[in-house]
Amino acid sequence: MKQAILRGLTLVVLPACLFVCTRARTQQTTASITGTVEDTAGLVINNATVTVTDVDRGTIFTTKSADGGLFTFARVPIGTYDVKVEAQGFATAVQSHLTLVLNQTARLDFKMKVGAVNNTVEVTSETPALQSETTQVSTLIDSRAVTNIPLATRNYVELTLLSPGSVHPDNSTFNNGDNTASGGRPYINGNREQSNNFILDGMDNNQTSDNLLAFTPSPDAIQEFNLITANAPAEFGNFQGGIVNASLKSGTNSFHGAVWEFFRNDVLNANQWENKFLGPGHELPRPTLRWNMFGGTIGGPIIKDRLFFFADYQGQRFDHPATSQFITDFTNAERGGDFSALLPATQLKDPHTGVPYPNNQIPLSQQNVVAANLFASSLYPKPINGNSINARTRFFSGNCWFIASARASPPTIFSTVATAV
Repeated sequence: MKQAILRGLTLVVLPACLFVCTRARTQQTTASITGTVEDTAGLVINNATVTVTDVDRGTIFTTKSADGGLFTFARVPIGTYDVKVEAQGFATAVQSHLTLVLNQTARLDFKMKVGAVNNTVEVTSETPALQSETTQVSTLIDSRAVTNIPLATRNYVELTLLSPGSVHPDNSTFNNGDNTASGGRPYINGNREQSNNFILDGMDNNQTSDNLLAFTPSPDAIQEFNLITANAPAEFGNFQGGIVNASLKSGTNSFHGAVWEFFRNDVLNANQWENKFLGPGHELPRPTLRWNMFGGTIGGPIIKDRLFFFADYQGQRFDHPATSQFITDFTNAERGGDFSALLPATQLKDPHTGVPYPNNQIPLSQQNVVAANLFASSLYPKPINGNSINARTRFFSGNCWFIASARASPPTIFSTVATAV
């Protein structure tokens, strides 16, 4: 009985593991190295030993050059590497401090010189102007840019707007450090913001209902992210917009960490212009704001050259207490149709006949019953002063929709009160 249960569990778990492994391989979260090994005459060298060593972690990857002298490292974690090539009868060639970034395919072609293997030739090469190995169009944002560029809400998605073809009509929608709920996402090459694909360390990072971002890591925890805006490789698929592929930091052979506190406070803010409507001595106080984001990161070795750890924490405390502000309102006289306070600057006219209303007073026969009942209820706020500036501001903003220009069946409160000259 116990063996049968174990066999059943194996049949269930094994396909799940295969699915997870397949899924992880389809989303590229690393880089690649490819190239050829030749002698100075251009003849290929097969079976040369190619060794790639991570400068920060000490991890080593090894392969042999195949037919045609070709070698490939398909999936290498992003970082800085030394590449060494050894072949019998040739001096050892070394390419030092090769930096690999997310989704990159680095091309290294070695020209081996005749000599003893214990002789070393340092190979130097400039970064090519064009990436001949891939056709994708992308923008890489590394950890230095993520932490050094000021982000008001510490939301790394804001940095996607630095890429050509990436825009947003309302940048204020990048509203908090989480970017969940209704947070903004970029419009890539004219596609809707729901057309983007967010990936975090190879995992699907999309919220399903409206394709929102599911999780926003702390900017200090991001190693780099790559925004692919065109010709994305086939392993990404399924999306017409941008591919925002982010990679988190990992530990190295040295201990590293950071501690931060970002805050926004009304003490540092200027007062809003609308709080100064009534002039000096009558200003409303600036809105109260308490915004604190704090945390830290730490990473290092568990077993040197083999096993590493990295952890981060970010806490958020947002407090927006209730504050006062001016709201334009109809005076008691205007609720009854008397707009004489607007004279002589503004003369109201009957919108049907064009005849001016005597003394800017709208007849009771043209006032809407629904609007009158609304004014009489507690739903519409009553003015706290008789300041005609407030009423005039409200009128000029086009919000005088509480009095109908003519009787209607059924009545509507969205009719225009009158034309102003």
